[in-house]
Amino acid sequence: MIRDLALAAKASCSLEDQESLVPIIQQLKKLAELTTKQGVLALENELPQIKDAFFNLGVQLIIDRVEADNIKDILDSDIYYNQSNGRELLKKIIIREGLLRIQAGDTPRNVLICTKVFLGRVPETAFRSF
Repeated sequence: MIRDLALAAKASCSLEDQESLVPIIQQLKKLAELTTKQGVLALENELPQIKDAFFNLGVQLIIDRVEADNIKDILDSDIYYNQSNGRELLKKIIIREGLLRIQAGDTPRNVLICTKVFLGRVPETAFRSF
């Protein structure tokens, strides 16, 4: 998990922006469920639905069985050097965390818990639909 206070400050955004990221967490949980049931290669069928380039890249790296440290380095490089901020940066941080947990074989519940923590201002009721 990224623990960089300067990065966290750059990722600060409104409650509305945070709420708009709930579907990303839903998608990560869905991918974790798919991987748990069918294996990593099942993610290949999901690639066409993943329009976000950063998210798509991370899923491709998992499918290609790139080592976890290399996936982390690639995603972190994008986060630190592509000068995202606000909602876009927070989205990348959530995606990174979820994908690394999926790659590590974490349960869908753990993926959910460890990604929704980044949306601390979003009420718990927003996550009840999944």
